[in-house]
Amino acid sequence: MHTLIIAAHPSLDASRVNRKWLEEARKYPERITVSSLHEKYPDGVIDIAAEQALVESHDRIVLQFPFYWFNCPPMIKQWLDEVLLEGWAYGEGVDLFRSKSLGLAITAGVREEDYRPGAEFRYEMATLLTPFELTAQYIQARYETPFVQYGVNSRTSDAEIERSAKRYADYLLQTREEPVLLESE
Repeated sequence: MHTLIIAAHPSLDASRVNRKWLEEARKYPERITVSSLHEKYPDGVIDIAAEQALVESHDRIVLQFPFYWFNCPPMIKQWLDEVLLEGWAYGEGVDLFRSKSLGLAITAGVREEDYRPGAEFRYEMATLLTPFELTAQYIQARYETPFVQYGVNSRTSDAEIERSAKRYADYLLQTREEPVLLESE
């Protein structure tokens, strides 16, 4: 299984966790391709044909981004809007993604327990990520259980970041035929 990471972090140089995750992923070029949107497209103009060719040559797509304002950064949304076109990603007779899976790798600044009914943010992360699950369903890709690192902040130790990067690499290198699917609630 060959994995494509579509990463979007508006200030990757300042990000300790997302930057470390990509460094770790780049250690496995035979299995993982890293595509950092802000590095490739600093002007915000996405090469749609190039992105579609990347997707076509991979079995698994992982969108990696920091979770803020309860959503993804604008560049991920732009990528989804511009690359996943009707007639290519979905539509009558289109089945490109039927053999692919879609995963998410997310850093969140708050604790996991804050994403629960009755807690500060009222909803579980899976609920907040429903648009991505629906996108996977719409394009007929298998939706994987997201990889989420909670509690990322300036006090996160280098050792914690290193452990997180190793867990992320394990997530990316998994080789099971059928990715874990989130159950509909």
